[in-house]
Amino acid sequence: MLQRIHIQVLDNPIEEIYNNDYTSEVVETNKMLTDELSKEMSYFYPSIVYVEYIDLFMDGDEEFEDIKELLRIGAVHTPIVLINGEIKIYGGIPTTLIKKEIEDIISKGLVH
Repeated sequence: MLQRIHIQVLDNPIEEIYNNDYTSEVVETNKMLTDELSKEMSYFYPSIVYVEYIDLFMDGDEEFEDIKELLRIGAVHTPIVLINGEIKIYGGIPTTLIKKEIEDIISKGLVH
């Protein structure tokens, strides 16, 4: 049975409103980067990796309350990249590092 690797890109566009004069450009860039990441992961790891963009403050679920608290205290900055539910990267969406994380997971045999 094939277990998929779930990548979630958590974003907070509201944070950008207060911190950046180019808010809409940054938000659109994060969405576009997530789309590009999804395409790249589908190309290199078809049927294994699933990528999802999540607006932390628009999606309305409480799943990420701990991460929202980390944002509130300034411990992390968006975008935050979770791989299988664990924070792996924050402050950017570096495809090369994400691919390395995926390769590490695959090499450990955690994908069946």
